[in-house]
Amino acid sequence: MSAQTASSGRETTIVDNEVYNLLSAVTNKLQALSAYSKYLADGSANDQIFEQLKQEDEAAVRRLMNQLDKLAQQGRLKV
Repeated sequence: MSAQTASSGRETTIVDNEVYNLLSAVTNKLQALSAYSKYLADGSANDQIFEQLKQEDEAAVRRLMNQLDKLAQQGRLKV
């Protein structure tokens, strides 16, 4: 994604900041979910906490995706 500096001195991208933040949060949660799956496959005394974190992050991804869906319905995901 190419960034330009706006006249205000803030970086801008081809998507607005609110959309970018949601996309970034979804990406981070999905990466965490992938890691938890690997940790659970290893099997250890920590499985319970990784399973709990996995469930929490899955719920967070659903909430974030619902918010992105609302923005899409408002036409805010168009480039």
